[in-house]
Amino acid sequence: MNPKDTPTIPALWLYLLLCGLVLTACRQPSDSKSGEVFHYNQETPLRSLDPAMARDQAGNWTARLLFNRLVELGPDQNPVPSLAHRWEILNGGLVYRFYLRDSVYFHRDPCFGPSGTRALRSDDVLHSLERLQDPSTASPGAWIFRDKLAPGGGFKKVDALTLEIHLRQPFPPLLGLLSMGYCSVVAPEATALYGRDLRSHPVGTGPFALQTWLEGEGCVLRRHPFYFEFDTSGRRLPYLTAVQIHQWTDKSTAAMAFMQGKIDLLWGWEPAFQRRFFDEQLRLRSEFSQKFQIVRGPYFNTEYLGFLLDSTASGCNKALLNPLVRQALHHATDRVTLVRSLRRGLGYPGHGGLLPPGLPGFDSSALDLPGSNPYQPAKALELLRLAGYNRSHPLRLVLETNPSYADIAQYLQSLWAPLGVQLEIRLSQGPALRQMLSGQEASFFRASWIADYADAENYLALAYGPNRVPNGPNYTCYQDPIFDEAYQRSLLTTNEKERVALYRQMDLRIQQNHPFLVLYYDMMLQLLGNDWQGWQVSPLNIPDFRYLRRAPTR
Repeated sequence: MNPKDTPTIPALWLYLLLCGLVLTACRQPSDSKSGEVFHYNQETPLRSLDPAMARDQAGNWTARLLFNRLVELGPDQNPVPSLAHRWEILNGGLVYRFYLRDSVYFHRDPCFGPSGTRALRSDDVLHSLERLQDPSTASPGAWIFRDKLAPGGGFKKVDALTLEIHLRQPFPPLLGLLSMGYCSVVAPEATALYGRDLRSHPVGTGPFALQTWLEGEGCVLRRHPFYFEFDTSGRRLPYLTAVQIHQWTDKSTAAMAFMQGKIDLLWGWEPAFQRRFFDEQLRLRSEFSQKFQIVRGPYFNTEYLGFLLDSTASGCNKALLNPLVRQALHHATDRVTLVRSLRRGLGYPGHGGLLPPGLPGFDSSALDLPGSNPYQPAKALELLRLAGYNRSHPLRLVLETNPSYADIAQYLQSLWAPLGVQLEIRLSQGPALRQMLSGQEASFFRASWIADYADAENYLALAYGPNRVPNGPNYTCYQDPIFDEAYQRSLLTTNEKERVALYRQMDLRIQQNHPFLVLYYDMMLQLLGNDWQGWQVSPLNIPDFRYLRRAPTR
């Protein structure tokens, strides 16, 4: 037997505990009698269950299971009610007033004393949002409200079920920010009792509550028996009795566990397993079609190359300041082959701007229409000639990237060489590469941007002049007064159509000036057992477990 298949004592104990949990959960006050448990693997380490630390996928998924926020994002990525059953936007977008439900209860926990729990009130929301900003919390999400709140404090209590957020100036993406895991509501009694140990004692209002967590092994979450949401037929959510999160860092181990039925979801593909499950068009192979189902769609992640455009920076390559050179590299890049061969079809060729498919402002015609493919090597060769470069006088570039993307860098190296572009590849680990970008030391670099929230502003901020490093995420130091003016107007308008039109205008401006060379937009691809229904996952890679259940047997 493979040592990885031999249960360790903690893992066996966790399994036995789960069996007992299911029996116990079925006896709790609940509308669910199925006793269903959903298993999934979390490859990256789960470092904390405190939502103020939900900086990665592991933290965000558990934050969605354990906590609620004022608002959530619906299937179309627009805000929908959660803890707040409605809200108003007042004073020209400067004040957001939220009206809380009177039917929300925290998980049972010793922090509440003899009562065991209590109802949610506006003070709890204010505590959680203020805690996010408190320097002593050291939350990586503290940036959410930075420079956005009105002077003198932006959080106001109106009454026990009403609160307001006052802004310094209008910021239309605010509701999207409030849907982030960082903005989850925690019980003040829990933060007072557990302090820093809140990381392992999460007390929220979410559809599931923590049963046990063994770091490095996994955790078990049980159904919140008094969760406030119901389905359209009046059945209390969630349907599941429990969720078990496994912790296998090896993709092959997770894939084998999925094949053996030990987990119910698989994503994060090693090439060998992708070939095993899918054909070249990413269709499920016939031998698996009766057993598994595909979950596929856009993923808000843009992979790109950035050009440092600050002529005074120590790392600047003066050749890249010439727009003809940047345009030449744009036309010299075969993104279709890149996605098909290096990504095995997992993605969309980056024929548009920064905005990925699914976001308001994205021009879908950039993906499919004839003539949308910018790969034109003859045009690239002519642009390089006009810029003063040829095979006898080659364009010399240094591309900074990390080892995970070495294959893409080598592909570009071989693709561009016949055009007289000599590309040197330098590999650095993530922290070192980020330090180079922040210090304006990388003239040409590979990067990606995964959306924090579902608004195009999140991407366009990468090109906004005042956001140039070290003040923000504009690592290219791109400066364009026309772009900046449109960006500022988009923040001031409360009209959705006007804002989307401005987003398209800004993205088109980026495509014209080429501060970035977009390679591809990512794709969500997951496998789920055919016996499950109700699985919902967004382009932000945030699943909704509330409606998940086994399909009725015939």
